Amino acid sequence: MKSVEENLVFRQYLSLLPVNILACPLMNYDAKKLTDFSLVKILIMANLCKWESLREIEEGIRSKKSFQRDLGLTSIGYSQISRRLIDLNTADLADLLGRLARHYWLLQRHAEGINPKVGILRIIDGTYIKLPDNASNWTAISKVSSGIKLHIRVVVASSNSIFPEKMIPSTGNIADSDAVNHIIDDDALYVMDRGYAHKTKMGGWLQRNIQFLVRVRKTFTTETLKSYTPTLPNVVKNELVSIRTREEPLRYIEFVDSEGTSFHLITNRLDLSEAEILETYKNRWYIELFFKWIKQHLKVSHLFSHSPAGIWNQLFITLITFALIEIMRLIHQPKKSVWAFLRVFRLYIFNPISQLLTTCKRRLKKSKGRQRLPDSKPIEIRFGEDFAIVSPITKEHFLRKNSTV
Repeated sequence: MKSVEENLVFRQYLSLLPVNILACPLMNYDAKKLTDFSLVKILIMANLCKWESLREIEEGIRSKKSFQRDLGLTSIGYSQISRRLIDLNTADLADLLGRLARHYWLLQRHAEGINPKVGILRIIDGTYIKLPDNASNWTAISKVSSGIKLHIRVVVASSNSIFPEKMIPSTGNIADSDAVNHIIDDDALYVMDRGYAHKTKMGGWLQRNIQFLVRVRKTFTTETLKSYTPTLPNVVKNELVSIRTREEPLRYIEFVDSEGTSFHLITNRLDLSEAEILETYKNRWYIELFFKWIKQHLKVSHLFSHSPAGIWNQLFITLITFALIEIMRLIHQPKKSVWAFLRVFRLYIFNPISQLLTTCKRRLKKSKGRQRLPDSKPIEIRFGEDFAIVSPITKEHFLRKNSTV
């Protein structure tokens, strides 16, 4: 029985967690029942099982005997989970995310990015999370709103793989440009939106030889060094410019999208063509999809704590949950998207991993598309008048009525 349980999906998944920090006895010497490592496992499982509250987590643990055996607990009170969440060392969780990033790069050591010439992309952006009024004593941004921000760096190793390498949370009143240097530290091409277009920051990046592609505002001032004739119809300007505070030349591209919106881009990658610069900036959409996805599928909107440490810890554990999913996908099903893999993963989380892999490998039937049906008589609607009060009326009735007015 024990050997079978070792092959359960959730155990294989949790075995990917580095244990040398959170499971260290010295770090848990005063934990009578719930260790740091067990707490992180519980909150990861809460993400995966969509347990919406601390009480639901308590009930969820009680209902999953195999998970109880993994934790070495028969039950745990929701109030204890809340207290221990606040006590977790946030620096340890940030370090844990960094260790998972190193594991990810061992699996992706041959990755060249979406375009080998452009290389690996690291995209930086922030997202706002609204908090309830009982957190307004430290997160207020106006009289009627309070919230926090996540400033995240994701790496795009290929068109099928993104990974959250680093994150720094902040209160909602912190500007994106004030957080950006906390998450820039590696050699890559950093892609950012207008919130990060700050001349002082750009000067620092140039001094550190950081490659960047940033969207700037229309009012961003530059000095034109040389003008080129655009080669693409939607490109308005293609110039070599200076930001005046530094001597290094930069590439300036202005283009208009299909909706008529103007975009102004600056980069120090002078080797890239107009098309490559535009395509690289469009890939910034990967982080928008990432934000949308974690808010829909993982635990971000439902916070288990309203204290700063508790919120930061929960957010880091959310990213760790995603990181483990992506690592497990690369080990077992690298051709399947992370979104599709998680959908199946959740269904088989307490099953043997062989069942998960069999389902992932099952070939889906190809759809023939929507078939045109031959004209037929209108389908008769049964209104069930014996059980309901019905006065049928169609939408066309109101359309005709409005047209005659």
